Amino acid sequence: MSEIDPYEPQFGADPQPEVGYGRQGNALTQWALARYLVGRSIGESLGASLLLFAVVLAGVAAGLWWGLDSHGWAVLVAIIAVIVLFLRWVLMALLSRLTATRQYAPIERRLGQLVAQTRGDVLGELRRLGLPGRLWTLPLLAVRLLRRASRAETFARLKGFDLDRVVPASRVDELHMLIKAVGPR
Repeated sequence: MSEIDPYEPQFGADPQPEVGYGRQGNALTQWALARYLVGRSIGESLGASLLLFAVVLAGVAAGLWWGLDSHGWAVLVAIIAVIVLFLRWVLMALLSRLTATRQYAPIERRLGQLVAQTRGDVLGELRRLGLPGRLWTLPLLAVRLLRRASRAETFARLKGFDLDRVVPASRVDELHMLIKAVGPR
């Protein structure tokens, strides 16, 4: 009977790092990995928001085309939907390139689960700060950052973002062990 090594990642199992082992990596590693999870979860949430927005625009275009027989407006709305899809494609390609997802293909499923768990926590923290924190309102956060009138207030609220509340140490430890399991690339 083989014994489970607490330092080896158990793929598909929920880790309990508080019981089996201590903090993985140094403080800088912990800081970087937590921000990796937050950044990737925000990027993927924004990508999903843009996809949802493009689908709604396509529905509006179809309604204009067939329902109201307004072909000119339907074409205009459809072009905007295509532009939104193109922006989503650019965002997701950039996110994939910056986060080296292809490099970690063997662990991508579990890495995706960690990001999904973090996504809910990030959106909840944004709502706690009084910022747009729902999937369909997340593009409003980008708008608030782009508008000069609301930028200072938005940054002031974002300073209250509590990373420890969003990314528990156990999740960062598991991410560290997953990356170590893949090895240097």
